[in-house]
Amino acid sequence: MAAFQLKYCRFRIYFFMLFVLLFWKVIMALQPESGESYQVQTENRHLKETIIALRDELEKTKIDHEAHIQKSLAAAIDEILQLKLTIRTLRDELEKTQINHQENIQKSMVSANDEITQLKSTIDALRTKLEHSQIMYEEKVQKLEQMYQDEMKQLQDTVRVLRGQLESYEKAR
Repeated sequence: MAAFQLKYCRFRIYFFMLFVLLFWKVIMALQPESGESYQVQTENRHLKETIIALRDELEKTKIDHEAHIQKSLAAAIDEILQLKLTIRTLRDELEKTQINHQENIQKSMVSANDEITQLKSTIDALRTKLEHSQIMYEEKVQKLEQMYQDEMKQLQDTVRVLRGQLESYEKAR
C-alpha cells in the first residue's frame, strides 16, 4: 500500500513538472525573441522555484518513505530476535522441567523399589518368626499334653492305689 502511494505521488509530481515545463515552453514560444518582460521572467522564476520545491518534496517523501521502511524493517528484525530468544528460553525451561520430571520419576522408582525390598524383607522375617512361634507353640502344646497325660496317668494310678487300699480297708473291717 505504501509503495503504491509512493508511486502515485511520484507520478503526480512528474506529471505536474511536465505540465509546468510544457506551459513554460508555450509561454516562451508566444513571447517575442527580442526580450522577455518582467512579468514573464517573474512567472518563469516562480515556475522554476515550484519545480525545485516539488523535486525537493519528492526527494523528501522518498527519503521519509525509505526511513519508514528501514525503521519498520529494524523493528521487525528486533521483534524476530526477541521472539527467537523467548523461544530458546522457553525451550530450555521445558527441557529442564522434563529432566527434573524424569529425575523425580527415577527417584520415586528407586524409593518405591527400596520400600518394596524392605517390605519383602520384613514379611520374610515376620513369616520366619511366625513359623518359629508356631513350632514353639506346637512343641509347648505337645509338652503340655504329655504332662497332662503323665499327670493323668499318675492320678489314675493314685486313684487305683487308693481304691485298692480302700477296698482292702473295707474288707479288713
